[in-house]
Amino acid sequence: MKIAGFFRKIQFLFCPKKDKKGFFRELKNILGFSPNNIRYYELAFLHKSASVKKKGKLLNNERLEFLGDAVLDMVIAEYLFKKYPYRDEGFLTQTRSKIVNGANLHKLARKLNLHKLVVANMQNGRGQKSIYGDTFEAFIGAIYLDKDYKTAKKFIIERVIRKHINIPRLVSIDTNYKSQLIEWGQKYKLPVMFYTDLESPDSKYFVSHIRVDNKSCGFGRGISKKEAEQKAAKDSLKMLKNEARKKDQKI
Repeated sequence: MKIAGFFRKIQFLFCPKKDKKGFFRELKNILGFSPNNIRYYELAFLHKSASVKKKGKLLNNERLEFLGDAVLDMVIAEYLFKKYPYRDEGFLTQTRSKIVNGANLHKLARKLNLHKLVVANMQNGRGQKSIYGDTFEAFIGAIYLDKDYKTAKKFIIERVIRKHINIPRLVSIDTNYKSQLIEWGQKYKLPVMFYTDLESPDSKYFVSHIRVDNKSCGFGRGISKKEAEQKAAKDSLKMLKNEARKKDQKI
């Protein structure tokens, strides 16, 4: 069955009929154009925790997130390739990572007001940052399916990059916390060990624990090993700086 045909056969998942116009209006304000198939976008806002069962299958935004992630990576890669024609692959990769990391996507989702439309069943706001970042990617996937790659590209460049991302500022910030931590360990001749694995056998998230000089130092969780280790390294650096500050105060 074709994707479009599948979506035409399901009803609105969470939006009551009386609220359809309001949801459409919100979408149009965010997108800058009128969507053709509103169901793609509705599904993009449906988090796994609030999945809807339809004909024995659970519907949520995970598949759209997968698609949107690929589209976003392609658009950002092409944009940076053209913007920095003389920079090497390492620079381009690192800059793209700064743009599409979970924390930044969370901020972008809020700036675009996507967070106001998210449907989730999470307690005490737990996992909120990953929910909004995932929704942002699913939203890009919805644009791609509803329109085409050209429209998704235009939205990302004109309504996301040019309005909400200061690329020169991102370039100037060193966010490679893992590299910073390893250099710190080398400077003080202390071993730094990363222990990273899936959170559970059926989880898509990774967790990373760091031991510095055989002492537990930092923890991180992310959608990839790299993200989890970067967060753990950032946590470790913060902890080490706090300890150094306390020592200085005692002196």
